[in-house]
Amino acid sequence: MRATDLNRALNYVDDAYLLEADIPDKEIKTMKNKKRTFRILVAAAMISLLTVTAYAAEVLHIRSLENGRSEHFETYSDMDRAIAKAGLETNIPEKFENGFCFQGGEVQEVEAKDDNGDLVLTYQELCVIYENESGKKIIFCAGENLEELPKRDDVPDDSRSVRGVLSNYYLDHYKFVPEDYKLSEAEEAWAQQPGNYVSYGSDEVEEQETAFLTWTQNGMYYFFMDTNPGDPEILFAMAEEMICQQ
Repeated sequence: MRATDLNRALNYVDDAYLLEADIPDKEIKTMKNKKRTFRILVAAAMISLLTVTAYAAEVLHIRSLENGRSEHFETYSDMDRAIAKAGLETNIPEKFENGFCFQGGEVQEVEAKDDNGDLVLTYQELCVIYENESGKKIIFCAGENLEELPKRDDVPDDSRSVRGVLSNYYLDHYKFVPEDYKLSEAEEAWAQQPGNYVSYGSDEVEEQETAFLTWTQNGMYYFFMDTNPGDPEILFAMAEEMICQQ
């Protein structure tokens, strides 16, 4: 996937729908059609990774996080410029020992808005796509671990510690449904279980599993996202490499 493809994918969803951080009952009201699934999953990743903290809700009154301006880059030689643009201090590899290689990336401005839609905070996030020889893609994102930002607080499916840095693995389940879809009692009960999410606005009912591996280190947050989950060891190995390089 070239960076231009990534840029298009990251803009599938209208800005106003991105990252409704305090949606009740874990409902993610975003997408307009099935072609936007990639960007929905990025938004869903952030919703599932982030729940509004008391500081964010009570002091800044953050209601939503939305896409702002973005800049994509196509070659790894642009990585230093991308990291600087995002205002980060980190090392991001071109390739991993398990064969995943850099394919493109984007620096995205995220805008935090309150209940009135007024801008209260902006920050930069860097996202990169890695791909192996079989065509499997993994998304990586990093940003400054600001006090104002929400944190994920549910129990992970697995955890590992490397050099004192704890990484958490989550396997989340998404049900994409049309806007007028009526959940059954069984589906409502399913949606209340940790790691299960309902997202309204698709053309048809579809289910998707997505894995996340998250950690914080040196004042930054990091996460890998795998929209076609396989062996968790793939993500743990990549995280270990990155942790040891920081």
